Amino acid sequence: MLATRRASVIAALVLLTSAAALPAQARTVNVVVLDWNIFGEGADIPAMAKVIRDSGANIVTLQEVHRRPGADQVRELADALGWDITANAHFGVGDDVGPCDDPQPGKAGNAILSRFPIIERVTIPLTDFATCPVNRSMAGVRLDLGGGVDVRVFTTHLSPGLTAPSVTRREAQAAKILAYFGSRTGLILTGDFNAPPTDALSKRFVSAGWVDTGARYADQPTHGTARIDYVYTRGVTTTGGSVLSTTLSDHRPIVMRMTR
Repeated sequence: MLATRRASVIAALVLLTSAAALPAQARTVNVVVLDWNIFGEGADIPAMAKVIRDSGANIVTLQEVHRRPGADQVRELADALGWDITANAHFGVGDDVGPCDDPQPGKAGNAILSRFPIIERVTIPLTDFATCPVNRSMAGVRLDLGGGVDVRVFTTHLSPGLTAPSVTRREAQAAKILAYFGSRTGLILTGDFNAPPTDALSKRFVSAGWVDTGARYADQPTHGTARIDYVYTRGVTTTGGSVLSTTLSDHRPIVMRMTR
């Protein structure tokens, strides 16, 4: 009888030790990213907030965002979504509001809002023009998804235009972005890149290991008849997505569903 009890105790200890040696199962978090160039002054923030809510997005990245005295689009959207302006929003300034040779009060740039708390913020200047053309930047955050899981999200708006100087500027901005990230993973990069998937600039991102999620899940025009808005990932799994049909901006929003 004593030998039987002793054997049972030893067996139980072996099981406990084996269980303790097993790695804890990683927590998986579902994220829904919506990217949208909202058309600056023309943005109908309450209507756009409804589109965002209906999409189920819990991470929102925006371009052509204006923060004017008494007309702060970041605060207006955060309030409409019920997200805290301090804990859940980041604005990365690009330049002054208005024509670059006739600046108006306020700032324009890119914004990231999220239901998840922001634990790090960064704004990376991509240009430094004295006057024209409009200066560009990239906004970035690290989000706490809970349970020890995080993700880094960035958004940008590269210079437009098809002239040789415009293309050169845009390629230089893309080069700065690629150099900034290096080989890091666990990243989401969105924005208006002003280049279709066939452009050399777009191919540079794919060659650098970025996944063009739109190529698989939302290969549809985002501006006129062209797809120039992107959700790139590296080290993040995408499970589905779409381009939403709306006329609230001259760009259509992209929604991507992911796991992290």
